[in-house]
Amino acid sequence: MHLIFPVTVAVIAAACGWPASALVLALGPPRPTDEGARAAAVARAVPASPDGATRRGPRRATVFLTSLVLALLGFGIAVRVHPAAVAAAGCWVATCGVPLAIIDTRRRRLPDALTGACLAGTAGLLTAAAATSGTWPALGEAGLGALAVAAFFVLLAVASPGSAGLGDAKLGLSTGALAAWFGWAVLLTAVFAAFAAAAGYGVWLVASGRASFRGGSVPFGPFLVAGCLLAVAVLPR
Repeated sequence: MHLIFPVTVAVIAAACGWPASALVLALGPPRPTDEGARAAAVARAVPASPDGATRRGPRRATVFLTSLVLALLGFGIAVRVHPAAVAAAGCWVATCGVPLAIIDTRRRRLPDALTGACLAGTAGLLTAAAATSGTWPALGEAGLGALAVAAFFVLLAVASPGSAGLGDAKLGLSTGALAAWFGWAVLLTAVFAAFAAAAGYGVWLVASGRASFRGGSVPFGPFLVAGCLLAVAVLPR
């Protein structure tokens, strides 16, 4: 297997770890809690070390973990997805999706700036793939798939308020387009995998006493991204 392209993609994806972490810190700081406020007060009271290691430590760990996840995702997508422009679209969804997943978990929101950037990059790269390979029907399916997923989440949000949000619909445009590029079977698998994983996570929350069936909500953004990338990278075509 020719590994130059996957390794190059992994290196570029890892380099995106710092800006992705910066976006998480800027757009999705953890919700303040009583314990968090006390911890912050203690942190402010304790002087930092001369080299600033106390302040930089958590940030470095966040950047390292984000870079590692992005590198692994980039490598896996580049190995499994072809042509290169479509693989780039998958990596772009992963690069935007990882910070979106973290922010949604922390704040229960999907910022328009990131969902918009995810859609713009995905649309542009898939259009480039269609132009270079002549696969315009696949681009048409990608567009229809994007609209179908977005419409589904809009209807879900209207029919059952709190079960989904417009942020999920906006993210669904990108994930739906990428999955539908490979056909409706891949798109349906991606959506099913997302709902199955979210349901499993919800059951675990209830079983562990962290939530109840009557209250609480599950952030769907992480599962939407994971379901899309899993279906695109794993399913044979």
